[in-house]
Amino acid sequence: MKKKGKLSGGGRKQEMIWEALKRFEATDFATWVREGDIVEPFSTFYTLLGAHSIGMAAVVGICWIVSVRIFGFHQTLSLQAANQLIRVGWWGLYLNFASGMILLSAQPRRELLTGLFWVKIAFIVMAVISMLVMQKALARIKTAPNPDPGGPPIEVVPINLRLLAFALDMFWIVAIVAGRLIGYTQPPPPL
Repeated sequence: MKKKGKLSGGGRKQEMIWEALKRFEATDFATWVREGDIVEPFSTFYTLLGAHSIGMAAVVGICWIVSVRIFGFHQTLSLQAANQLIRVGWWGLYLNFASGMILLSAQPRRELLTGLFWVKIAFIVMAVISMLVMQKALARIKTAPNPDPGGPPIEVVPINLRLLAFALDMFWIVAIVAGRLIGYTQPPPPL
């Protein structure tokens, strides 16, 4: 039974936050994101979801390209060039962040009640930290001259960088699967 001023396991502060989120969901902006059209006949929600997918494809696709190079494939791509690709991947992440925040604003209480939302966010944070570490490690890769005349310089990739690339790929896979499953596991909209 709910005591006055308390939520189960929470307090007045949680109740105030919950009420603020409820009021925000009732704003014209949140309603427009949920139910409006960005340009007739394109739904705002699905247009933002499309932008979110493009950002995800950019950041995850580039991370996978760089990982494949770190694993030793496609050696015509230098590790310095691969490191430059990560810079482009950050723009995909920025697009993901912006579109994700706007999508979250449409129904924050519903998202915050979904366990897989928190799994997705945790794995995105781990992936972002891994991207930062990978970018710094790639900048420190040394090259040696190739004994074969005319051959590309030899780049030695430490095993810990390969393990990091594998972990980064796994973090993105879990984040993508969790994000995809959110729509199937969300509770009904709270009253």
